[in-house]
Amino acid sequence: MAVEASFSLEHPELAVESARAVVFLWLTARKEKAQFTLVSGGGDWKQDLVWLGLDWDGKAEAGQLPEWAQSLPAIEDAPPSPYGEWSGRTPVSELRELGVLPEALLNFLAVQGWRLAPEEEILSRDDLLQTWPPRNEEPQPVAFDFKQLARISKAWIQRAGPERLLDLAQPYYARAGWLPGDELPGDIHQWMLSVVRAVQPGMDFLSLFPPRTKLIFDYKPEHYLRVPESREAMEREGARDVLRAFGQRALAESWLTPERFNQIVEEVKAETGYKGRELWHPIQVALTSLPFGPKLEELVLIFERGHELDLPLDVKSCRQRVLEFCSIFV
Repeated sequence: MAVEASFSLEHPELAVESARAVVFLWLTARKEKAQFTLVSGGGDWKQDLVWLGLDWDGKAEAGQLPEWAQSLPAIEDAPPSPYGEWSGRTPVSELRELGVLPEALLNFLAVQGWRLAPEEEILSRDDLLQTWPPRNEEPQPVAFDFKQLARISKAWIQRAGPERLLDLAQPYYARAGWLPGDELPGDIHQWMLSVVRAVQPGMDFLSLFPPRTKLIFDYKPEHYLRVPESREAMEREGARDVLRAFGQRALAESWLTPERFNQIVEEVKAETGYKGRELWHPIQVALTSLPFGPKLEELVLIFERGHELDLPLDVKSCRQRVLEFCSIFV
């Protein structure tokens, strides 16, 4: 039994709807232990299909999608998002550039048209083969669910190892001018692994690694003025007292360890009487310009070690950050 797929010359790029059809065909063939043959009418689609982890058995001269594949519900335009506009016509290459892992996009494409709860939607290739064909199918056209894509992408990024994520994220950093584009020296490589681990829990797409780590690479104290939550944190009662007590102690340290940092926070707490967000937010804003983000205990060591490395730009130490912030927050 052969399962064949052919596509028109009019579409040189592999679009989301076409990729979904191929994924459905591939899963059907592999589930039924049938031969899967593929004809693309034009364009360089093989690279995207191989990237998705799909394989096929030889060639077919011609053919059309099976009737069931032709009747899959359309993937319609999604509402515009900060990340762009998405629909079934979106090229797979755009999602690769966004930084969706191949296993995440395979997962996303395979569950389009299913009625699944979020806790049911994370499925590996093996999971998909075991549960195929889909159940609870949605017969009506559906909008491109970017929130679902982000959830699935985030789940697979959490499962990925830091070494792999660093390798995949490095081109984004090189484009930003924050890392060299060639092989990283050993000390920078090890430091970057700690950077990846610090921000990995909140990461949705690989392209977000540079903007989410801007607080490490491109610290500017005045950035806090652009973030409403940061301004609010520094306008609360006690913020100046906490910053003063923390700054006096932090500036006395030439190299701040996580242990000493935690000790200083406890001393500031005892001196000022503030705790919770009133204690932590002014400190976090002073060191990162933001009242949220990775754990400060991890960041202080990243700041100190990064400052000593030969990077394309200077990663500022904790002492530099406190000095610069205090110079504008008067």
